[in-house]
Amino acid sequence: MQPIQFPPPESLAAYIAFYGITIVEEDFYEPYISPPLGFCGLIICLEGDVNATVNDATFMKDRYCATGQVTVPVIGAIKGKSKILMVFIQPCGLYRLFGLDMASITNTTMPLSELLGEAACETLIAELRAAATDEEIIAVMNRFFMARPVEKINDKVSAALEYIHERKAVVTVRDVERDCFITTRSLQRYFSRYIGLTPGEYIRIYRFKCLVNFIRLNASVSWLELCTATGYYDQAHITKDFTRYLTIKPADLVDIEPSFLYFLLQPPQ
Repeated sequence: MQPIQFPPPESLAAYIAFYGITIVEEDFYEPYISPPLGFCGLIICLEGDVNATVNDATFMKDRYCATGQVTVPVIGAIKGKSKILMVFIQPCGLYRLFGLDMASITNTTMPLSELLGEAACETLIAELRAAATDEEIIAVMNRFFMARPVEKINDKVSAALEYIHERKAVVTVRDVERDCFITTRSLQRYFSRYIGLTPGEYIRIYRFKCLVNFIRLNASVSWLELCTATGYYDQAHITKDFTRYLTIKPADLVDIEPSFLYFLLQPPQ
């Protein structure tokens, strides 16, 4: 299963990371595990349904959903004829576009009709279904997002995220507070509201994302080199995060069908 990826226009890049469209045929079946990505997003099933659970609870509340941040794997399967639009939204993007308190949907989803209102949701879905090509679907979404008013966020939070990303999350929360000149209380409050995670959770998730991408690009790396490059203490520390976020040990990564996993874990910018 290899989704088709579409970038957003430059004017939306601060809010939208990328789009993906998955199309599969009637006899298709493939299980998947999606680790935490550090993104929120939208999942819109134009055909078929998404089977997904988080902590053994149903993840998708509707065929058209806004998704919050997750701190554990999303486990499911794509089965039967399906066409699924995925919108991967930057950490603060859902808050900025919709003013949603992100802590309210951590590890769960919200029906798109609740986020937008019934009428607006129906209009958007109708436009998406009327689109003749994948490119037209993405154009519909770009117009939709460009028409939204945008919430401002605290500048120090933007600086904190840039600081974490530039250092590939080889930082501590205390480093962020000190070097971005923000108090512990403010950092915690803003991350909860804008992102839906604690600063420590976001750092761990982003570090794991960087770890998997480093392994992808350096298949023969030694444990010592891997730890030195990615900020992990030792092999046990890496194994702990693999078990937490992918339910496997690092050595088992070769047994996972890689295309969907690497699509999800886009190399950090």
